[in-house]
Amino acid sequence: MAGIWARYNAALTANPLKVKTLTSFFGFTLGDLIAQSPDMLSGNPWDYMRTARFSAFGLCIHGPIGHYWYQFLDRTVMTNAPKSGLAVATKTAIDQLLWAPIFTSIFFSFMKTVEGHPDQVTEEVKTKLWPTMKVNWGVWPLAHLINFRFVPSSQRILYINSVQIGYNTFLSTMAASKTKEEVSGA
Repeated sequence: MAGIWARYNAALTANPLKVKTLTSFFGFTLGDLIAQSPDMLSGNPWDYMRTARFSAFGLCIHGPIGHYWYQFLDRTVMTNAPKSGLAVATKTAIDQLLWAPIFTSIFFSFMKTVEGHPDQVTEEVKTKLWPTMKVNWGVWPLAHLINFRFVPSSQRILYINSVQIGYNTFLSTMAASKTKEEVSGA
């Protein structure tokens, strides 16, 4: 295990954006597979396109944006005392009050667009943003207090994806759920 960790850290040092992007790809892929596993165990086929969409989001959106977002927070918020209680609370508040709703809206917009339904983006975000944010705020404030206090900057995306595997299971299920408009066929 130590060898794998050492190789991961060496790759992270050599190419942080690439490694964080691939880390998000695997985290999002695993989250969707876990979300689909009860259906697959019940005999339903694997929705590989759903997994592909979710994986693409991790690869193309979450990994790259997360790399720059957390770098931005670390470089701008209380750089003289980055692990202080006030810095940790400020980073967490900025992340959760500013970034989380934007990120969640981007997530639902991306999913609807790559499903081939860009005309349903507004309804999707309007219907699912608030319920998703309520779950988000039950998970991420504590996770980010730990993140910003104890996790080295270079390891943030790995830590976030470790927490996010469970949260991605929820996001995958939420993204796959139908809005009232979709159910009624409007």
